[in-house]
Amino acid sequence: MPKVSINILTKNRSQLLKQALLSIERQTFSDYEVVVVNDGSTDETGVVLSGLNLKDFKVITHKESLGVTASRQEALLASRGEHVAVLDDDDEWSDAEKLAKQVKYLDGHKDCVLAGGGIKTEPGSKVKLRPEADREIRKTMLLRNNFFTSTVMFRREAAISAGGFIKDENDLAEDYDLWLRLGRIGKMYNFREVFTLYRQPNYNKEKFKAFLRKQLRLVDANKPYYPLAWLAAAIIKLRSLI
Repeated sequence: MPKVSINILTKNRSQLLKQALLSIERQTFSDYEVVVVNDGSTDETGVVLSGLNLKDFKVITHKESLGVTASRQEALLASRGEHVAVLDDDDEWSDAEKLAKQVKYLDGHKDCVLAGGGIKTEPGSKVKLRPEADREIRKTMLLRNNFFTSTVMFRREAAISAGGFIKDENDLAEDYDLWLRLGRIGKMYNFREVFTLYRQPNYNKEKFKAFLRKQLRLVDANKPYYPLAWLAAAIIKLRSLI
């Protein structure tokens, strides 16, 4: 059984997917499997995936798109590793020691269920870091997602126990939802190092409003577990008026 399962969800980004996969090959840590969900791609994604020669590689192909959340959950349930690392198809791991550092940390801190790191944005090359220690992460976790998805590694059994990725009518912020539930059962940690080259998505106003509505629901569901829920709710409501 591999130590780490790398989960990739991809759809119609064949050229970017190549770069993501190459960044996996550059990792110094080698005890991993790769689980890719091809969510109904109509471009050359299938050709890219069929041409790979990775040692432990599994592809799940959807003829029609099932959406982000269902695809993430399918990858999670197909994984065999003790830990799961997520890499979105338009991102790249820029630190070759990323997996090694996170495995070492999780193995040495059994009470930690989720570990992330920093990003460098593309375009713009702006470095973004999040709070390091669990206590500091929790202070603002209801106000913003303190984990960049393509930097995280989490304990697979903890994620399944927490309910995994849960789909709702919006099919967004499924990662944020899971991180909050993981934080109920264990500690969280962020490396103050850049792990990932992150390509920023372009959210339109409608999608941003949908995210804020879901965030309010997440605040309400998680207020017994995180501080300053009232303040987070108030700020999110103000943002909704913009």
